[in-house]
Formats: sequence, structure tokens, C-alpha cells
Amino acid sequence: MSQNIPRFELQDNEQVRVSSILQRHVPKYFPTHRHNYYEMVIITSCEEGDFSHSIDFVSYPLLAGRVYFIAPGQAHAWNVKSYSGEYEGYLVTFNEAFLLTGNQNLERQVLKLFDPLNSEPYLEFDPSGFNETFPTMKLLEDEYNKEQSDYFLLRSLLETLILYMKNLKPQGNDKIDLSCQRLVEARKQIEKYYKSERNVEFYARKMELSSKRLNEIFKEVLGQTVTQVLHHRLLLEAKRELVSQSKTIQNISDELGFENPSYFSRFFKKNEGVSPTEFLKQMFK
Repeated sequence: MSQNIPRFELQDNEQVRVSSILQRHVPKYFPTHRHNYYEMVIITSCEEGDFSHSIDFVSYPLLAGRVYFIAPGQAHAWNVKSYSGEYEGYLVTFNEAFLLTGNQNLERQVLKLFDPLNSEPYLEFDPSGFNETFPTMKLLEDEYNKEQSDYFLLRSLLETLILYMKNLKPQGNDKIDLSCQRLVEARKQIEKYYKSERNVEFYARKMELSSKRLNEIFKEVLGQTVTQVLHHRLLLEAKRELVSQSKTIQNISDELGFENPSYFSRFFKKNEGVSPTEFLKQMFK
């Protein structure tokens, strides 16, 4: 039987949502799912125990003092069979239309925080000083819960919250900042062409850089080569399509630009350690 990944959406009349984890988790439990919005998972407290969640099939412990960032389209799952308040915090979700219209500086910050290639998709803070670290969180929650909340005030408070997140990021030098700007542009090209173009030279030409310099930028900022990033993106999309169970391996292989399903399966096993079929068995065991 098909077990398609459920997809959650924010409707046009609900462009932002602010709630406690307790409000959203009880009485429902959500398995692996995707959504069309950005989500920040802010953990303010957590009891001792084996509590975790997964972002794009990688498991992360739920620890007090962490903010996780989940971008639209990423697969997310709470790895708990039941929930009765063992961990607490906030879920802040918003769509692109609510926040990113016409604000390039804020858009750049959101792209950095929610970059699916971040090896650690979270920031850390001192949970004992939560109110001092995020002084606008309570204001944002109170405004959202009003019977008639002010759209422009909500937007301003959410922008401020995200800018406070920026204070938790290590401050790079100008060289790194310039590299990040080039990386963002290169990532846009990869996102557009990764299914059909595997050659580093193709992306270097798009960026008007040499292949060597483009690889240097990727290594400097991400610690990965362009080819490694391309393979990561292909593998991630393959996992998403496999778990959705809406397409055959032949269809996925074709859509991702592989010569045949056998080549696709070899690529998948080399990078994931298991075959596509074994990966599916692990996900739905």
C-alpha cells in the first residue's frame, strides 16, 4: 500500500503561525512529512531521554537551547511514538510571501539559516537566558494569539526574531562573506540544473569563474567540492521521491538524469550505503 509523505501547507489567509510544541503535538503525532513553508523549531527545555527528530532523514537530538531550521520541501519527522510534554518550546512557521517580499537583506539571512546543505541545521543558545536572547518571542506569540492580530506588527516582530538568530552565527570575515554571496548564486544554478548537468565546468561558466576557483569557494564555506554538493542534492531528491512512493525507481532514475535504473541504484548505494529498496524498507519498517 502506498504511504505517501503527507504535505502540510499554510493557506493564503494564514501566512504565519506561532504555537508552542505542546499545542501542536497533543493529541496528534505527525510521522514523516513535508510542508510548503519555513519552520523554526525552538527547544527551550527537554527531559533526559532519547528524544529526537529527523530533517531530510538525518536524526538530531532534541536538546534544550537549540533552534532548528527546516526549509520548504525538506522531509521532517518527530522520532517519538508518543508525547506528553517531555520537551517544550515553540514552532514558528511562515511562508515566503509573508516575509521575503522586497527585503533582500532579510532574504539573504533566511537563505543562510534555512540552507538544506548546512551540515548542522541548528543554532545554539543558553536556555536559561532565553528571554534575553529572544526578547521578541513573547511579543510575537501574544500578538499572534490576539483575536485580531496586526499583520504588519507580526511581520516586524518575526523579522526581528530572525535578526536575533543572526547574532548566534559565527561572524566571518569579508572574504568569507564574499564567498557566501558567490555560493548563494552558485547554489541557485545547481538547484536549477542539477538533474541534467553534472559537470563542474558548466556551473563555473555560469558564475564566470574557473572550475578551480568555484571548488575553492565551496570548500572554503561548505567544506565540500561542487561535485559532492551535486551528489548530495541528487541523493536527497532521490530519497524524497522514494519515500513518497508515488513513482517507480525507473521514473526516479529518468527524472534525475541517470542513464538507467542500474546506474541510479549503484549511485544510491555508493553514497547512502544501502540500495534504494533497502532504504525504503528501513524507512517503513
